[in-house]
Amino acid sequence: MSNLSLQLVSPDKDYFVGEIDMVVIPGEDGDFSVLPEHAPIITYLRPGKLIILEQNKKEHTYFVGSGFVKVEDNNCQVLVDYIKNSLDFDIKDSKKKLSELLSEIERESDEVRKQSLLEKKIILEEEINLIEINS
Repeated sequence: MSNLSLQLVSPDKDYFVGEIDMVVIPGEDGDFSVLPEHAPIITYLRPGKLIILEQNKKEHTYFVGSGFVKVEDNNCQVLVDYIKNSLDFDIKDSKKKLSELLSEIERESDEVRKQSLLEKKIILEEEINLIEINS
């Protein structure tokens, strides 16, 4: 069986680079798994849970915001604009951030800035849902 290489990258840092057995990705049209010999694909991410299963059976779970995925020749590149390791989940902190964000949205008069804040709100709400489901 061929190896599958994964790069999970945000603008800030590389979160995972290495050989894996499988990755489950929250794609634009639903979750999908990438295994070795996966057909080439490029798609958008939606906010959700990304699960990496390493070859030693170690599992890593992340919450990701938007971004995109490219799979080609046993190489999977996942580029995200927002990512949080499941080990860093804190429901109280996330709910506090959401409350602050909602207040900021109410005060914002600039429509472009307001739209950006609304997109952040959607990502934060999805993160909170994921935390609550896994609690």
